[in-house]
Amino acid sequence: MKLSKRAKRRIIWAAVLMALLALRVGWMLYDRSRPVTPKKTASKRIQRDYLVRLPRFYISGLEDAKRLVGKPIWVKKGFQLSYFPVGKGGKSRAGGGAGQLLALEELVVNGVVEQPSPGRSGDRQVLAVFEKEGAAMGTVIGTFDGKRQLYQMVLDQFFYAKDPRELYSHWSENTWRLIREHKLALDMTFTQVALSIGDGRLVTREAGDVQVYEFRRRPGGAGGRCRVRFKGGRVADFKVLE
Repeated sequence: MKLSKRAKRRIIWAAVLMALLALRVGWMLYDRSRPVTPKKTASKRIQRDYLVRLPRFYISGLEDAKRLVGKPIWVKKGFQLSYFPVGKGGKSRAGGGAGQLLALEELVVNGVVEQPSPGRSGDRQVLAVFEKEGAAMGTVIGTFDGKRQLYQMVLDQFFYAKDPRELYSHWSENTWRLIREHKLALDMTFTQVALSIGDGRLVTREAGDVQVYEFRRRPGGAGGRCRVRFKGGRVADFKVLE
């Protein structure tokens, strides 16, 4: 039987497809039989700072806060909290000046008291009373909203419940010296910078795990502004703005 041209073309195309399919199956079998070489992945250094477990105060109001009496607390964020002289009963005295607490300062709480807040009637401030330079001083560790009948405590935000030198025992003595002198250096972590010159404000994010923060202190602790670029959570560079 003589095949038509159309039938011959179909047979040829079928033979070509079968050949391609055989090549594909053969390549897959060969590829799977080769030893697998694992791809190298870039290892990311995990900051030990992130592994530190910070003890919490678990204090929700005035009565809870009185458990602090006789115990030390350590300032977490320098240049953030003011302190002022207090008189008998823990009431703040008019005049007498005020200062700002520095990071790492250790305060032994001698008393916890309330006083009316400036502004809306019914609101109150919770003060921790401590001794500084031979005088009784106080700083705000919480507030009471008279309208909502609700306390808002800031101890976990502004203080350590345990000596930070024990919490961050993996830091070098040189790092602690930089923090005490309110200085900056390359490769410092965000926690170290915050202890050195206070809290910063995120300005922008850049490619390559880069974050840019602005601080209201200059290296050395003086007022002003500086901008710090963190790459992978560590200082890549910094610049004094004013």
